[in-house]
Amino acid sequence: MIRFFQGREQHQYSRDADEMFRLRAHQFRDRLGWDVNVKDGWECDQFDEMNPLYLVSKDEQTGRVAGCMRYLPTTGPTMMRVFDQFFDQPFDIESPLVWEGSRFAIDPAIAKNRFTPRGLCLTTFELMAGAVEVALMAGVEHVVGIMDRYALCIYRRTGNGPEIIASSDKLQTGTIYIGRWGITEAALESVRERSGIRESVLEDTSVLAEAVA
Repeated sequence: MIRFFQGREQHQYSRDADEMFRLRAHQFRDRLGWDVNVKDGWECDQFDEMNPLYLVSKDEQTGRVAGCMRYLPTTGPTMMRVFDQFFDQPFDIESPLVWEGSRFAIDPAIAKNRFTPRGLCLTTFELMAGAVEVALMAGVEHVVGIMDRYALCIYRRTGNGPEIIASSDKLQTGTIYIGRWGITEAALESVRERSGIRESVLEDTSVLAEAVA
């Protein structure tokens, strides 16, 4: 199940927010060794101060956050603008119909016990399906994001891999990519077909209009 809420609503979802930011610290600092800001166990950056839309995958058995991601409109500050100095290929992505996805994280301790009907990682597919569903309902046409080679492989396995529009080898951590996803019913169906998930993964679609306003 995917729950979504805006940054300004964190106090209403305090447990989800706490688990999400701690999961991000575990993945990006502890597992991947990234130079990220962690305070009191939370990994946060300047973009978390810009009222992003968060998606969290909830384990139905325990209620714990099994995975998360973040959406920001490209009409404001984005991670791509921070990293554009590392790319030789010029790109200028700014549109109300394009969102940036970032901070995609999975809790391996929970994920190993959550599977799709076809035996695949349920958390990954829930987040990917939920991301497309939310974007479709908000009228978004494309999603863009920065990723490393490992994340790119994961996305491609879901049946909805991104189109690579730029890449760079200038970081010591390895190759990074700018990817673009088309947000279509066909993209959603591809994720569902690969995973065996047939119904909406969203907890409550009735509040979406308010959440993305």
